Amino acid sequence: MKSTPLGTLLIVLVCLLGLAAASNLNAQVEHVPVAHPVYDFLMHAEARGVFSNFSSTALPLQRKEIIAALEVMRRRDTLLSGAEQSTLAGFEREFRITSAPRAIVFSTPSDSAQLFFSRLLTNDEKFLAFYTSTAVTVTVTPLLSVDARAASGNNRALLGTYGGRIFGTIDNTLGFFLQGSSTGVFVGNTEGDSAFLKQDPQLFKNPTFRLYNPRFINFAESHVRFDHRWFYAGVGRETRLIGSGYMTRGIMSDNSISADAFMLGARFPENNPASETGFEYRFTHFSLLAEPLDLNGNINPRSAGAETIVPPKFMAYHRAAVRGAWGEASIWESVVYSNRGLELAYMTPFSFLKGTSDNLRDRDNAALGVDATLRPLAGVQIKGTFMLDDIEFGRLGKDSATGRFWWQNKIAWNLGVMLSPSGIPLDATLEYAMVTPYAYTHFSRQNAMTQDGILFAGNLQPNSDEIKAQVRYFWGGRYPLSLTAAYRRYGRNTYDAQGRLLSNVGGDVLYTIRRDSAFNPIDRTTVMFLEGDREDRFMLTLAGGLELIRHVNLQFLYRYTKVTTMQAPSALPEHYIGFTLRFEDF
Repeated sequence: MKSTPLGTLLIVLVCLLGLAAASNLNAQVEHVPVAHPVYDFLMHAEARGVFSNFSSTALPLQRKEIIAALEVMRRRDTLLSGAEQSTLAGFEREFRITSAPRAIVFSTPSDSAQLFFSRLLTNDEKFLAFYTSTAVTVTVTPLLSVDARAASGNNRALLGTYGGRIFGTIDNTLGFFLQGSSTGVFVGNTEGDSAFLKQDPQLFKNPTFRLYNPRFINFAESHVRFDHRWFYAGVGRETRLIGSGYMTRGIMSDNSISADAFMLGARFPENNPASETGFEYRFTHFSLLAEPLDLNGNINPRSAGAETIVPPKFMAYHRAAVRGAWGEASIWESVVYSNRGLELAYMTPFSFLKGTSDNLRDRDNAALGVDATLRPLAGVQIKGTFMLDDIEFGRLGKDSATGRFWWQNKIAWNLGVMLSPSGIPLDATLEYAMVTPYAYTHFSRQNAMTQDGILFAGNLQPNSDEIKAQVRYFWGGRYPLSLTAAYRRYGRNTYDAQGRLLSNVGGDVLYTIRRDSAFNPIDRTTVMFLEGDREDRFMLTLAGGLELIRHVNLQFLYRYTKVTTMQAPSALPEHYIGFTLRFEDF
């Protein structure tokens, strides 16, 4: 019998209840998914200067970290407007900082107030099941949504999603999270590379959807985290955002499928956003999905099924950060390696990855960077990330008089500023990001900064830049109203009708500079930024949401897109609008 995601979650719930014991709600260790609207609100308050020791550079955060941050906001609520205090009160009820009535479907020893039918349309917190005792907290919630979309060119789609999530904490030290969902396409074209729905990056990154054009697509995330005083460890598959930025995350984004990872870390003080100073060191080792091979050992992105050969691929990542009322500064390093098992040298939690990579015959794709968050004035916050992917110091500036640069001097960076004036439920953000030609690439295509062939380090391909401006209005609900304008420039490689590469200007993460059998360069070794098949894209996005009753919300999004290309006309519709009705805990 085939088990549904919801059925699996209920089975796990029964097993966990057998563990017995309960927890302090303020010591919940599990992570809160990055899609939760509380992160927008916390970053808004972070720019306001509410926190002294807080970081949004690596998400998700633990539930107890969010609870501690919300408690600091309440103590400093004179910095908030009436609308912002209303939003804060809603999150305080959800995270059980203040009391809120609960209604459930399946009774437990701690909760038995029935959801059906008198409390279904109330603002009570609603769960399939909720259990708490002196050492265990377990929450089970359903995921239900209907998504209607329309776009220029007579494109229409209707999607439905069902599933559930279970999360909680055992003995204040072990957090767990499991989420499973299935999305069904009831109306809409999924066939062909230019299909309307394949222009949705959240669907396209799913290999099943991309390869098989199915009508049902499954998604799953899970993690387990151990946390004791200053030390923590965790393992799991979850969406992560890494990098100091607002709309740009230069180290890891949600552009590709979620990566499995194991992490170890230490932080001081243990968990106190009100503390004046703080320090954190984190080691993470990712298991990435390499591009599949055909039976001859050649990369074939269309390979799938039981006989598909997928080589091993991994990334090690270290980051050390210091924090204070002034902001945060960190240094980090990473290395991507493939075609072999776990490398013990990269598994060492405290080491220098670039030096280790050199000593291992320089086979791997190492990067080094810094990121910072600065609050020079009340209500003003600056965030930025700089990545040095590769550099040849002897060639720095040698060809700059001609406007060209040595191809191997590869960098990526972003810099943004957010204004969040005290007492005004509004913030405004301006952010710029740039990726030079050939950044993220490697002589071994499998060592590129990709997951299943899709870039994970930010959302800009090499040889591109983007400027974004955003205004958000926190009107008192949990979902702010946002208006975002973005202008992107991209120098693309050129291809023939069969998809074969004709001209390589460093505009594709999958292609580094090519060489012949004698290792002589085929492509030009000096590059000019934005050279190639130029594509300019302007996007204007209006988005927001309204919670109709607790756990029932309506989301909407309108986007205008204008793409100008030299080589091929754009297949993107100019106008897009979507509405989603959801039953979800956030």
